[in-house]
Amino acid sequence: MASEAVKDFFQRLPVMILVVIFGTGSWVAINGMWVELPLLVALGIPEGYNLASYLVIIIQLANIGPLTFTLANWWAPKGLKIETQTICVVMVVGIASTLLMVFFWDETTVWDIDNSIHSTALLCLTFFLSIVDCTSSVAFTPFMSRFKHMYLTWYFVGEGFSALLPSLVALGQGVGGDICIANYTYNEVREIDNKTYVVNCTAWMQQPKPANFPPEDFFWFLFCMMSCSAMAFVLLNVLPISKREYIRAESVQSIKSSSSGSSAESHGMLERSKDMTGNHGTIDNSGDAAQSKVLNSQEIELIPSPSGLSKLQYAYLFGVLAFVNALSNGILASIQSYSAGAYGLNTYLLAATLANVANPVACFIVMAAPSMSLLLVGVMTFFGTFAGSYCLAIAAMSPTPPLQFEMIGSVLIVLAWICVSGIFSYTKATIGWILRNQPDNRVLLIWFGGVTQLGSLVGAVIMFPLVNIAYLFEGYYEDACADYANHTSCDEVILTLNQPVVYVPVSFN
Repeated sequence: MASEAVKDFFQRLPVMILVVIFGTGSWVAINGMWVELPLLVALGIPEGYNLASYLVIIIQLANIGPLTFTLANWWAPKGLKIETQTICVVMVVGIASTLLMVFFWDETTVWDIDNSIHSTALLCLTFFLSIVDCTSSVAFTPFMSRFKHMYLTWYFVGEGFSALLPSLVALGQGVGGDICIANYTYNEVREIDNKTYVVNCTAWMQQPKPANFPPEDFFWFLFCMMSCSAMAFVLLNVLPISKREYIRAESVQSIKSSSSGSSAESHGMLERSKDMTGNHGTIDNSGDAAQSKVLNSQEIELIPSPSGLSKLQYAYLFGVLAFVNALSNGILASIQSYSAGAYGLNTYLLAATLANVANPVACFIVMAAPSMSLLLVGVMTFFGTFAGSYCLAIAAMSPTPPLQFEMIGSVLIVLAWICVSGIFSYTKATIGWILRNQPDNRVLLIWFGGVTQLGSLVGAVIMFPLVNIAYLFEGYYEDACADYANHTSCDEVILTLNQPVVYVPVSFN
């Protein structure tokens, strides 16, 4: 018996690997862009610290992709499934956009609206990548419904890698920064205690220290991941070993007869409503992937409440959901660069990448130990808001926050961002789990998606003018030569004279 199980596992292993690779293409582009922000800021991109707020707005606009898919699915003839064609389109767009990003990410133009230089190519290509990733939440999971249920778990493992792998690569890449080097030396005459001295002085200057590899190489990495995901998708459609893992028609019919919510169309609608919350690269996407895994796992048996929650309890859950998404997906996401960047670009990199990793970890906890407690939702929201308030306060105090040049200051801000990401992801996944266990859960989950998107949009719309028009936040730019007053140092007495002499430069480097 054991040998048959082992044999069966190894027979399915190639399909499992293909499903994982396919899943990595779901949100890898936006996750990658988000963790690359610290390096782009370090390289002096025109938007500077404001780039995060631009990305938040762009991602909100990119939800035109899921909306188009939903409307097309709604008006399509009954029984027609369009997710395969949709995936083909988004894969082509994703591969093309990441490839173009390699060559044109630093191309700029002057915008007439504010007569300023902007990273036009980067922002436009990010918009297309956002459409790809937002639409993947709508199309990828319905495609996976044709496979046996066990493969959905492996798909969500792949989605977890779409957050983890770019974070690890970004950590290995680093942000470079500036170093202080001697520019030239000269002699200077000084009067000290009625005596004249000639001293040797050095003029110092900042010089950029490159990252371990440039943004072009990172975008090549994203291109390769998108290409591998596309190839895995093709193989899942054409390989006989993959087709053997499809659900049989009679099994699908049996599932449909037992629960209308698990039909292909319902599944697509449910995934749309849940995964539209994943439209913010660092903070929210992986959480909804794990949340979907919770709601679709075979190992967990759903036991809907016969009576359901009261209207007041539903209002409480949806109110918390809107607040949490406005804070995490809109407000805090727009100021992460000011908050973490105030302690240096290396701290910003750690905050962005570790928060990205904390997201799926928190949501897998919900999958392993789901809770129906409304009190827990409130408690977690309180702690998440507390951590978020600290991040917001630090951003407001930038460029001179407390403990700026102390290790404890960097540690606190990184931990705060990890808590914001993890706690809010846990809260949203728990709310989704509670709603999934209620009567008429399909309608509730559609509302879940709508409220999530509305909250995210409100937060983004509030913060964009505050950051880019009112300029309420000021970025911190580290001066590597700050230890030298006026970037000069004079420390060696060359000669003591009885009479003043004329200053003459003596050497240059």
